[in-house]
Amino acid sequence: MKTFKIKGNDYQLRNLGSEVTLNELAKISAILEKEGDKDHTERWLEVLAILGSKELVEVIPLKLFGEAIQSVQITEVKNEIQPTFEVNGREYTCELEDGKLYLSAQDIAKIENLARKGGAWGNKAFAVVYKDNQLTKTEHYTDAHIDHKANLFGDFVTADIASPVIFDLSKQYVEHVQMLIDAADKTV
Repeated sequence: MKTFKIKGNDYQLRNLGSEVTLNELAKISAILEKEGDKDHTERWLEVLAILGSKELVEVIPLKLFGEAIQSVQITEVKNEIQPTFEVNGREYTCELEDGKLYLSAQDIAKIENLARKGGAWGNKAFAVVYKDNQLTKTEHYTDAHIDHKANLFGDFVTADIASPVIFDLSKQYVEHVQMLIDAADKTV
């Protein structure tokens, strides 16, 4: 948490991964990645409103604006993937191999399907990766269960837990797609 003193008032800005939920991270990513009619300053003002307040956005002077943006460290977290966490008394785990996500072909197929549909698929991909140990594999892959977990995780999981998973997942997904392209090129 960073505090800015402006015109005699204190304004808080959540600037660490442990202070930002998965849902907020998804909103921020959408704002910063979205092409369109908003310039960079407008986008960052929206981010500051999420991490701080609309009041901060209304009063922040230009000289502190850059400092505020530079202080946002929500995705600069350790690369260590947390293998298990608890939400509302239920334990969720992911499989790791040498510190990296172990993804099955079924996991990737489900994540590809979610990505193709668009929207905040990162939350749902996170829900695919972390499994509820009390459910069967069949139950785990249902759309209703994935939607339920995406909503649940979005409110309770923080960026410091989610970011390493999403980065590793994205990297593996890109490598998987490249492997499929290479394989198709070699096929008769």
